[in-house]
Amino acid sequence: MSCKSLLLLIIPIFALAAPTRKQLTQFKNDVATVRGTLKSGKNLAGSEATVRKYLADSTFANEETHMQQLLCDVLKKAYEVGNEKMYLKQPADTVCLVNTGKRMFLAYERLDTLDASGRRRNAAYLLPYRTNIFMGGVFFLRKKAWREAWECFDIYLQCPRTSLFSESALTEDDETTYRVAFLSLITAHHLNSLPMAQRYDDKSVRSKHGREAYEILSEMAMNHGDTLSTHRYLAEGFDAHRTSQYLFSHLVDYLCNSRWYDEALAACDTAITADSLNASFMQGKHIVLMNMERYDESIEWGKKALERNDSLDTPYYNIGYIYYQRAQKVLGKLSKPYRQRLKEAQRHFRQLLPYMERYRALRPDDSKRWKPILYDAYLNLNMGKEFSEINK
Repeated sequence: MSCKSLLLLIIPIFALAAPTRKQLTQFKNDVATVRGTLKSGKNLAGSEATVRKYLADSTFANEETHMQQLLCDVLKKAYEVGNEKMYLKQPADTVCLVNTGKRMFLAYERLDTLDASGRRRNAAYLLPYRTNIFMGGVFFLRKKAWREAWECFDIYLQCPRTSLFSESALTEDDETTYRVAFLSLITAHHLNSLPMAQRYDDKSVRSKHGREAYEILSEMAMNHGDTLSTHRYLAEGFDAHRTSQYLFSHLVDYLCNSRWYDEALAACDTAITADSLNASFMQGKHIVLMNMERYDESIEWGKKALERNDSLDTPYYNIGYIYYQRAQKVLGKLSKPYRQRLKEAQRHFRQLLPYMERYRALRPDDSKRWKPILYDAYLNLNMGKEFSEINK
């Protein structure tokens, strides 16, 4: 037999090595000690550590189901002891109690995958405490312990999806589930974790805070460079909340940046149909039409937006810029006499003045945009006083 074949035979022997007599004796003694703490209710933290030690030791793999049940018993006892102290208003560690509850749920869920014989009994025992897990999440949320809060919400929301509660008629389609999902989204946002935020995105957007949920999800997807999710959240969110300024503006920006102008224009029309007096929606349509080089319509919608809100700076600049480009185009037609070109261009320069001057008043620090245009306008209109002032 070759050395290679001998090695292949030896490896399984080590993998399946049974515990020694000394290890078995220690194991039995430790289990007896743990069972003793279940009766006394003392040193349960030490018992939990002991049980977890054996669960992590592959030497005792054949005892996994037995030890997992013992872990459940220990956590159950520890939770009941803590709960009783809270009920009797005795000094109790709330953080410890909530964390014990989290571990207890996870331990029972693991046990169910190993041995489902006690499923109904275990589920019936845990269900009354499920709300406590949720409230534990709220407790951590208020303390800004974001990860601990998310873990509580996650355990609560996972219950209907686990085999342990498969016979408990739990639903995921109720207001409480949607609320918890939204709170899990808030904690994921603070943790800047997109996967955690997306875990229950379909539930969080159905909460009473659905609009805010879509806004948070789209912002996080955008910040993480997930363009597909960004588009999905913005599109779905806007479809459900057509008066949201955030979802509208970011959706239109996304579509325009992708050069999907027809879709952007359709979004503008949808928004205006939902709120025909909204100046921001009018401004959005004005911008999209400008990107589509439909300048006359762009000017029209820019003016409509300003009629509703004359403090908007973008339409002032854009309308002025369109007229400026027209003036430049006329001046560039060298086939025509200069005087004829100048006269026609001056008409466009006069048209741009009220808009660009108003933009200057609203955005005085943005001189890189308005100064060159006003400089050319004053020069070509022979407005000496204004030209001298801007040329300083």
